[in-house]
Amino acid sequence: MKRKGFTLTELLIALAVIGILIAILLPIIYNLMPDKNALMAKRAYYAVQSVTNSLLNDEACYPDKTQALPADQRTGFDDGYGYADCNLWGGRENEEYIEKEDANKKFLTLFVNKLDLKDLKDAQGKSITVDPTKNSFTTKDGIVWTAQEQKLQNTNTDPSIEFLIDVNGDDKPNCKSASDTNCSGKKDFDRFTVRIHDDGTIDILEDWALDAVGITHDVTGSN
Repeated sequence: MKRKGFTLTELLIALAVIGILIAILLPIIYNLMPDKNALMAKRAYYAVQSVTNSLLNDEACYPDKTQALPADQRTGFDDGYGYADCNLWGGRENEEYIEKEDANKKFLTLFVNKLDLKDLKDAQGKSITVDPTKNSFTTKDGIVWTAQEQKLQNTNTDPSIEFLIDVNGDDKPNCKSASDTNCSGKKDFDRFTVRIHDDGTIDILEDWALDAVGITHDVTGSN
């Protein structure tokens, strides 16, 4: 009995059908795949939230001054004093406090110390100390953080500190919003800014990161 094979026309039709199915399914599969940058954005945000809450509830470094005289009252990280029992921003035992009126540097120093930093080495293999007020720094998960310090002044009614966070480190495209020329799609976003207010409230300034974290309301709590 003679076997009948596929004709060229049938093969072409089959290939065309397969091509159409691939064209339909690929976008669906792509959208179902986890967005690594979104996951890393969520991870970074929760790190900011956790560290900020931990610091501002640390009585050793930020004691409650709400009942003090008006000139001595402090709220959140507007407190730059170096208390004796605040390990990284304090002094010797039995001293009440050391006057260090540099509130931003105090908060940044304590904040960075609580992050899981990547070990930095110089050309000779010696450890490099990170100055968070001057340098970008990298955590062990590959996220690059750059502190964009806002000056704390008596006339400033809303002192804050901003971090530019690059969730994939040195990898490109390095874009925050669709207006950036090097962004070509939803999953290309890899940078966002968080603003930490002196009372501990946190803003996310880019919509893609708000979506990634799952915040659809005003994170300051004013709404």
